[in-house]
Amino acid sequence: MYSFVQLKKIIIIIIIIIIIIIIIIIIIIIIIIIIIIIIIIIIVIINFTYLDQCRTCDRNGGPAKESIDHMYVDFIEEELLPEINSLAEKYADWWTFKPSSPLKAYLSDREIVMDEYFSLEELRYRVMSILEHAAQFPNNSDVIVLADQELQMVFDSWYIFVPDVVENHLLSHVIPAPVDISNDLQNKHMIEDFFVYSPVDIIYKDPSSVFWIHPFVDFAMNRSTGNVGSWNKLLFMFTEFCLNNTTYFTRFSDSIIGINVNTSLTSLFDFKFFHLSQVETLLQQITKFLGRKNSMIQSCHFITHNPTFDYITSIHPNVFTFIDYIINNHNDMMPDFKTGIFNI
Repeated sequence: MYSFVQLKKIIIIIIIIIIIIIIIIIIIIIIIIIIIIIIIIIIVIINFTYLDQCRTCDRNGGPAKESIDHMYVDFIEEELLPEINSLAEKYADWWTFKPSSPLKAYLSDREIVMDEYFSLEELRYRVMSILEHAAQFPNNSDVIVLADQELQMVFDSWYIFVPDVVENHLLSHVIPAPVDISNDLQNKHMIEDFFVYSPVDIIYKDPSSVFWIHPFVDFAMNRSTGNVGSWNKLLFMFTEFCLNNTTYFTRFSDSIIGINVNTSLTSLFDFKFFHLSQVETLLQQITKFLGRKNSMIQSCHFITHNPTFDYITSIHPNVFTFIDYIINNHNDMMPDFKTGIFNI
């Protein structure tokens, strides 16, 4: 039998053990909660890093796939980045002649002066242009070139196998350009060569886009000229104009509309009748895109907070400014001030 004092000590020990176990359990639960929070944060960061951000928004009740935000991200993913990556690869490597290269002197003697730094493709083109005119291709072959005495001294070979001309004959005459120079040349040539057409669906569906309409139609609709507006606004006005104005149009049926003769609009179109479904197409022919206010796309977290491009960062610090430039300038719907007021 335990004495009262012994029982008291045993109870105290048991209580202490229970308290310790409870504390350990609480600590484990807190650690698990912290780990879960960290995992959630990592998942959120990853989702905002990749181009599927709009898809994540969709799953969370965000923009629909037909939204402007989706169009922007799809355009970046399907057209902009592939073109940028292609140019980045094309202009990644730059070279210069070794100081004692006889190939440099050989080209110079033929009045072919290369820039200090050049691509292997340019060097190959220059060399092949000489070989095709001066060298001997036996048996009408364009694969093997028989080198003359001067070429033998340049390439240390009596023949040149054209498919391997770079690896076997040109690389021994050049060295890579310094990294900083190579990066500068890459950016320079990417900027010069880059071009993709603006996505028409974004231009017409973006509510911040502004359009100019031909003054003949503008005056007929509004009794004034110089008016501009969004595509939806102009489409509504022009549709109502075609359906209800009897001075310029005649309704022959629910869907066929005729253009009246001897009006200011008669000579604007080269046809006499059109279908109601063609109204939007007609409006596209008599309008010009002036630019966008860009208010819509700034609501997209991915685009406005996207990390900077690896290339052309000095001009376009992020995807938003870059795509804004492309859409506003790389299209054939802008006014042409050189050939006429608006060249319609």
